[in-house]
Amino acid sequence: MSFIFPQALYLFILVPVYIFLYLYFEKKRKKDFIPFGNVEVLIEAISKTKKIDFLKHLLLILQSLLLSFLIFALSRPTSTLYMPTRDTKVMLLIDNSISMEANDIKPDRITAARETAKYFVKSLPTGIQIGLGFFSGSVKILVNPTTDKNRILSVLNKLNVKKLEPGTSIGDAIFAAIDAISIDDDFNSKPKNKNDRMIVLVTDGEANVGADPAFASAQAKVNDITIQAIGIGNPLGSIIRGGIFTRLDEFTLQEITSLTGGNYFNAQNIRDLNLIYKKIKKTIRLVPQETEVTFIPALFAFFILIILQLLKWSKFRFS
Repeated sequence: MSFIFPQALYLFILVPVYIFLYLYFEKKRKKDFIPFGNVEVLIEAISKTKKIDFLKHLLLILQSLLLSFLIFALSRPTSTLYMPTRDTKVMLLIDNSISMEANDIKPDRITAARETAKYFVKSLPTGIQIGLGFFSGSVKILVNPTTDKNRILSVLNKLNVKKLEPGTSIGDAIFAAIDAISIDDDFNSKPKNKNDRMIVLVTDGEANVGADPAFASAQAKVNDITIQAIGIGNPLGSIIRGGIFTRLDEFTLQEITSLTGGNYFNAQNIRDLNLIYKKIKKTIRLVPQETEVTFIPALFAFFILIILQLLKWSKFRFS
């Protein structure tokens, strides 16, 4: 930790001076008592005073802390925080094909994908631009990369089994995500680090319509975009509504991720999904940034002021 105005730290000498003066005048005040005519009343008063004597020490402690935090805030402390770069973008693509209604992952695949995606979005560091798209036989980019997490979460909340559609167009989904991530490349230079731009692809099937996923992945590589893929369900396949057999095409998902330097993960349950998202989050590049944190000691000083005022209003009033 460093300070923008370190000279202010010399003011900490005022803290022991204040404590000394407080104790000195408190001791002097106790000597200047008015004689009691009634000894019983005096004994009772002394007894009550001893019961709340600790509050007088509490006052000294709180006031000393208040002074310390104010001096600390005046020195304007800074701390090194690890933040994403300004151009960091994550495009989340979720398969909403009919096979996502399968309940091998409780309560069903689409609900598990939705809830764990929400957890992932919430856990991302502030400042990362997040986009969201759903894909089946067609692709819908519902939110272009934005720092507004609430907008992403609002759209995710609407995803359920009633929104499922036939078909799986993984290649088209990747192309649409590339366009969403690269929308402002004409105005800003592309990031030098590939981990600044990422597609997180969540699917439980194999591409059966649209562009070739491998060709789309090659285009992602050209645009310095990493693809991380999460395969949901059993790679051996499962039977869904209408007796249709569907299986997870792990070979294609491994191919498109390795081509861009990403990783393929298989999830058999919600716990797997959450662990996978944690691993993906760790791949996002964070850079050290010196940030002023004056608000922290100022916030502590504010809370101490509130406590002092509440004690003043309470029956434990300080004399």
